[in-house]
Amino acid sequence: MMKMVSTTEVARHAGVSQTTVSRVLNRPEQVKKETYDKVMQALAELDYGNASTPHAAPPEASKQLILLFSKDCAADDFSRMREFTETAQASGYRLVAHALTGGESMEDSEALVSGAAGVIGMGSLADEFKAYLNETTAFLQAEETAGEEKPFDGRKAAFLATSHLAEKGHQQIAWVGGDVSDEGERLQGYYEALAHHQLKLRKKRIHSTQNPSDFDAIAAELCSFKKPTSAFVAASYEEGLQLFNSLASAGFKVPKEISIVVIGEAQEGEEAGLTAVKPPSSAQPFAQQVVDRLISQIEGKEQESEAAEDELQLHKGTTVKKFKERQKNKA
Repeated sequence: MMKMVSTTEVARHAGVSQTTVSRVLNRPEQVKKETYDKVMQALAELDYGNASTPHAAPPEASKQLILLFSKDCAADDFSRMREFTETAQASGYRLVAHALTGGESMEDSEALVSGAAGVIGMGSLADEFKAYLNETTAFLQAEETAGEEKPFDGRKAAFLATSHLAEKGHQQIAWVGGDVSDEGERLQGYYEALAHHQLKLRKKRIHSTQNPSDFDAIAAELCSFKKPTSAFVAASYEEGLQLFNSLASAGFKVPKEISIVVIGEAQEGEEAGLTAVKPPSSAQPFAQQVVDRLISQIEGKEQESEAAEDELQLHKGTTVKKFKERQKNKA
């Protein structure tokens, strides 16, 4: 006689809890697809029920998101509820919010999120409940998700900055860079853009700066070349600003005569409207960041979402102008 397989054995085989196996068999709508598929595979491999037990129906796609506020949430946290609701609606989802008292049983907590496509937690949720959410549905802790700092790709930024100038018709594009942590990567991006646009790399147009007087020297020798530099890529916003000031002091008009594109963002108090390649915007609304990430997880688009977040932004300031032939002949 064949030995019957228990749900405990299925759970061990699938790498989930026995409760999850039970939920797949009895309430599959409460289980995220990845977990459901894992358990169903284990059931098949172990010949659960001697293959005579009908499989549970696959969970139907839900369009409901649950926002949970823990008991330690402040008034400012609750004030975000409308923002979360409207963001979810814009993406075709309905959001329902619950305020937890901290006295809910595990059963009560599970009931609150029953049938949800995904759950957002605000504040401190119980570890056991968080483990349950991570195992059974798409779950994100809002504070840990929003505002995550993305690595800045200096090489790609320099390539974009240089390409922007090349596409404006500039051919004599110089580099200005000092002690930036990844300056080597940024400079490499500048080299690659010149090659991509079939522009000559001239070492005399690569300027290393160590102090403010270096920028004045660059401005002073600008017209000493047979083919004067018509545009600069600066390794940082600060260096671009110093270059801008030195060029202005030397009588050059930016961008009428010289164009500048900088890499990075302005520090507080130094915003000067420079054309800049910036990291992905950190100004995206808090709720937008969280809901977008959760929906990407639900719909299996996590990689696509991360790729989009990694995109650099070209802020078109006031320091770039299309190159004109007459600039070459300026004395």
